[in-house]
Amino acid sequence: MEGTLVAAGKLCVLAPTIILFPLATWKKIAYIYFPEAIAGLVVLFTFFPRRVLQAGWPWYGQVLGRFVHILARIFVSKLTYLADSNPTLSGPELDVTIIPDCSGLNGVELFDYLFGAVAFLDWNRFRKGRPLLVYFAGLLAMLLGNAIRITSFVALGNHGFAESVSRFHISAGWIFFSAVFLVYLSMTYRWMLDKRIIAEEPRQPS
Repeated sequence: MEGTLVAAGKLCVLAPTIILFPLATWKKIAYIYFPEAIAGLVVLFTFFPRRVLQAGWPWYGQVLGRFVHILARIFVSKLTYLADSNPTLSGPELDVTIIPDCSGLNGVELFDYLFGAVAFLDWNRFRKGRPLLVYFAGLLAMLLGNAIRITSFVALGNHGFAESVSRFHISAGWIFFSAVFLVYLSMTYRWMLDKRIIAEEPRQPS
């Protein structure tokens, strides 16, 4: 509560500007800087994804566990699902327990950093609005990729590669998420570009 009051006090210095500017001016400002405002809100609400996933883990962990179980049963017929706060997929050769560290948070954070760098470098070349759609779709893509990653561990671990999965599943995550990001960016980058701006750019002499 004290922090909220301090923040509100600091924002009070904007009150004279808000009062003195006519409504038409504010509408014009909102229209011109709408994409930047949306980008700022995205950064504000996604800067702490760890807290969001940690708070929702009791629910999200069960959804992730059930989804991985459905996928993994295609490859491991005798796979059973043990519901718990950290669900376990029990197979004939390897049991895989899905803990909060397996939530895909590392992939989401990596996507935030890499996509943010791309948006910063090429913002003036993008068609405003499309990066926002690509961003949220990308978060879903990383979470889906994480589910596929865990499924591969379950499938490989129960087909003779249990020791390799136990040894490399953590370090392999960064490689996997980086590959997912590159594939996703290659599929969406050209769609985000504003063709009119690209056409106006001077061509480099060959």
